[in-house]
Amino acid sequence: MAFPPREAVAEVRSLLESLRVALPGTGRRRLRVVLTRATGRWRRRGLGDAAVARMVLELAASGALSVASPAVAGPAGALRAVLDSVPVPMITGDQDLRITVCNAVFEELVHESNAALQGRSLSELMGPECRGDLHRQFEAMKSCAGAIQIGRMTLVSVPGAEFLGAWIPLKRPDGVGTWLLRLASGPVASLETMGEQLRREAAQKEKLTALLTVSHAVATSLDLDRILDTIAREVRKVIQVDECMVFLLDETGKVLVPAACDVQAFRDEVMAIRLPVGQGVTGNVVLTGRGEIVNSALDDPRAVQVPGTPVEQSALLCVPLLVREEVAGAITLTRIGDRIFQTEDLELATLFAGQCSAAISNARLYDEIRRAYHELREAQSQLVQSAKLNALGEMAGGVAHDFNNILAAILGRTQLLLQNEPDADVRRQLEVIERAALDGAQAVRRVQEFTRLRQDEHFEPLDVQEVLRGVLELTRSAWEAESKRRGVSLAAALDLRAVQLVAGNASELREVFTNLILNALDAMPWGGTLTLSSTDADGEVCIRVTDTGVGMDAETRGRVFDPFFTTKPVKGTGLGLSVAYGIITRHHGRIEVESEPGCGSVFSVWLPATVARQAGPEMVPDTPLPRLRVLAVDDEEPVAEVLRDLLAVLGQDVEIALGGAAGLERYSPERFDVVFTDLGMPGVNGWDVVRAVKSRSPGTPVVVVTGWGAQIEGGAMHARGADYVIPKPFSLEDVLDVLRQLSTRPARAA
Repeated sequence: MAFPPREAVAEVRSLLESLRVALPGTGRRRLRVVLTRATGRWRRRGLGDAAVARMVLELAASGALSVASPAVAGPAGALRAVLDSVPVPMITGDQDLRITVCNAVFEELVHESNAALQGRSLSELMGPECRGDLHRQFEAMKSCAGAIQIGRMTLVSVPGAEFLGAWIPLKRPDGVGTWLLRLASGPVASLETMGEQLRREAAQKEKLTALLTVSHAVATSLDLDRILDTIAREVRKVIQVDECMVFLLDETGKVLVPAACDVQAFRDEVMAIRLPVGQGVTGNVVLTGRGEIVNSALDDPRAVQVPGTPVEQSALLCVPLLVREEVAGAITLTRIGDRIFQTEDLELATLFAGQCSAAISNARLYDEIRRAYHELREAQSQLVQSAKLNALGEMAGGVAHDFNNILAAILGRTQLLLQNEPDADVRRQLEVIERAALDGAQAVRRVQEFTRLRQDEHFEPLDVQEVLRGVLELTRSAWEAESKRRGVSLAAALDLRAVQLVAGNASELREVFTNLILNALDAMPWGGTLTLSSTDADGEVCIRVTDTGVGMDAETRGRVFDPFFTTKPVKGTGLGLSVAYGIITRHHGRIEVESEPGCGSVFSVWLPATVARQAGPEMVPDTPLPRLRVLAVDDEEPVAEVLRDLLAVLGQDVEIALGGAAGLERYSPERFDVVFTDLGMPGVNGWDVVRAVKSRSPGTPVVVVTGWGAQIEGGAMHARGADYVIPKPFSLEDVLDVLRQLSTRPARAA
């Protein structure tokens, strides 16, 4: 018994209310349940299939089942793919009757491509006998508030044939109207066939909605795992498969690893599989880069059974994931049982694979940008560190110069007094002063060291392994005896593989690694393991000091090489790592730290490798000193006087000049055999004196006496014309050594 008219209206209203509740909910599954229950109820009440189809058509006309507006407004390619899956001619257009998208069946019907048809008026394609009806039907469709309009149509490209056209109005949220036109072969196209086609169109709408869901996830998130999970869920739901797995290539590019899956059972077993490229149907698809359908996996010798899962009849569909024209993985779909895949499933899966590939590409690009950002931050931190030390070095250089002048006067006068003092008690007091001056000079050099200003070392080839073994033995009391005293277990290990030599100062490098070892031991208050390792790199030797201690946070790592920064307020000075930084930099190397709280620390030192052994300083024979006429130039009178007195004690004839200008005024090649000059003087500085002396008498030796002596490289000194450098504070032995070297020089040409 059919519905009475009033009951039919009430039934449709009830169904529409159910749809309004279902559509904003969990998705299409509930929508299908609602429609299935309704049509089943109608059939039980006596409505035939044709009548049921008509009611579904009316639902579509009401807008409840219309294609979602984002699909109409979205990418034409996605809409075209959905329309192509319908085996009847279909067209969408705008309010001016101009075509926007058509499917492949319609292209074949009119013998023109989609690109050629876009923007053309639909009336140009219709037969002249139906053009008037075409506009009438179109206007009726627009004015019927969503009702489906059906009318007869003819095409110019198919003379004598008549088609049944179904107009379906579509509305977008912005109010712009669009339409969908489906053509069917004339009289044989019953309403039953119409209903089936519209149901298929609703399924295509669901597919398109899923594509848009995935597109939204790709566009709004950089979380690759979340996007892949969304894709796996939507693919399984829309293509109606039992299992969906997304595989990605590992770092080696040779093994496929599951990145996401949506399966009914055995998830852990599926996620544990590792599939080499070329193995299985999925591995073969990754190898060839072409999608494939295998509707009987049991009969395909390439198929691989997932360990721990039962053997079942199944069909497989695999499509590759292409990122920048390279295969990055694959999507594998499974239907268990007798259900098989069709070509349209492969086409739809390929669309999802394209979205997945875009997500992978975006995630990789994001990772590259993030890595570049972190590298930039690290470089910035190093530049800031370098700038801080350079600024501190400039300040320390001025301070060191002033202190060296003061210490030069103290040390020189003390040594002069020691030369002629017979009283033992007085000599003992003078020796204390001398020792204090020498210690002060050493303290100044330490300041210069951690500010990376000293450049006077004579490096020689060193075996890093010998240095590290010596340092480990030197610190044995700290990591062995001290650990026993504290009742903890501290172990030390060596992993020395470097065979290249490095150019350096053994004493300074021992100091660096001693500091690093002692810091590592302090970082392991409850015990742990200290490891010293060395390896050869490209033209470098890498030494690592690794501990299993408390580690450091980002703020501490950023300041660890700052002077006076310490995490040990009781016994720390904050200079150990600063000195190490300066020494390694002076050795033309670099030092870095890697650490996380609770994960220990690794200090890595890179030093340039060398093979050539540098010649040691030439030994000067102990010969009688010649009596020379010396001009001593310095703007500090106490320093000039002590230099004069030291030279006089050594048997030289000395005149002093206070300042560079006075020195040049007094100097003449006939009066003086050698010139001793300070470097930092106002007005005419030491380099000006060197140039002026050398221009008047190139053979006259010039000795630079300066508090910056530790900062002047030998090559730079000779390039500027100076012959020798005496660093302040100078001792009697320093002056004596220079005079002995002068005695071995060839006589100056007259």
